[in-house]
Amino acid sequence: MIPQSRPHLSSEDFRYIEDILLSRQVARGKLTEELERSFSSTLGVRHAIAVSHGTAALHLALLALGIGEGDEVIIPSYTCVALLHAVQYTGATPVLVDIDAETLNPTPDMILLRMSSRTKAVILTHTFGFPADIEPIMRLGLPIIEDCAQSLGAHYQGKLVGAWGNVSIFSFYATKMICSGEGGMVCTDDDRLAERVCDLNAPDMRTTYRVRYNYKMSNLTAGLALSQFKQLENFIQRRREIAQRYRSCLIGIPLHFQRATVGSEPVYYRFVIRTDKASILIHKTREAGIECDHPVFRPLHRYLETPNLADFENTENVWESGISVPIYPDLSDQEVSYIASTLTAASRAV
Repeated sequence: MIPQSRPHLSSEDFRYIEDILLSRQVARGKLTEELERSFSSTLGVRHAIAVSHGTAALHLALLALGIGEGDEVIIPSYTCVALLHAVQYTGATPVLVDIDAETLNPTPDMILLRMSSRTKAVILTHTFGFPADIEPIMRLGLPIIEDCAQSLGAHYQGKLVGAWGNVSIFSFYATKMICSGEGGMVCTDDDRLAERVCDLNAPDMRTTYRVRYNYKMSNLTAGLALSQFKQLENFIQRRREIAQRYRSCLIGIPLHFQRATVGSEPVYYRFVIRTDKASILIHKTREAGIECDHPVFRPLHRYLETPNLADFENTENVWESGISVPIYPDLSDQEVSYIASTLTAASRAV
């Protein structure tokens, strides 16, 4: 079975791990600091704080913005459940918003409809590596947390995503754009926010007490993340090549592709097609040894009590019709050819 995701790990990655083990410096150390410097320099922001995983990054970002009980945070329903967890960790109330059926990201008008006097932030996902239309959303006047867990390396209006909002977060989970098993990053240009994140993430040897968290990234994790980060451009180029191959093979078949926002350059964390025969197509490709799947396990509004499913009409439609086709740098040319031909034949047959 060709899996839905598979990390690309090279001999260079393992050399970093070997060097760390020989040095015996496995907790936070020089490699963690080097990763932070490389990240902030590439992104063009003043601060990058390495943490243990993406959810920790999001939790710290929310706390640094002062989000707490009685506040509301707007998040898209069509996303990973980690966003729901992070908001609820703070005691705030998640307010869910629908998505545009073409870009799979929320629009400014959708966010505006969900705003209230209690809204304190928007978590803006760049779904499947396709940048959201950030600029008009910024004009709504709310603090923005960019969730770049799926979009490391993507550009919007000539600037990398993660450099637009008040604060941004990244994930280095096994299936993300770069892989260190776990790991994440909080990035910001705001000195005050960075100071708060660092304070919240340093629980030991303090003269004053407050609730703090042990979300630090180890040197072991940072070494692997740093090695992967140096290969990011090659990873992105390979993803785009595979996406173009799939698109070329599927020309003329009545499928919907995720549309990029004007002025954006996606990185194809997922290659998503939509069809009203999604379940049949998933079944056929799995029979052929290809793990296609729905790209989101369950939209967030289905975990919570909601007054009306019609409020999430696009999310519901995309959830039911969406298919994620394997796309990652570790795919061989032979595997890409097999997936493309199988998907084309199966799509024409349903």
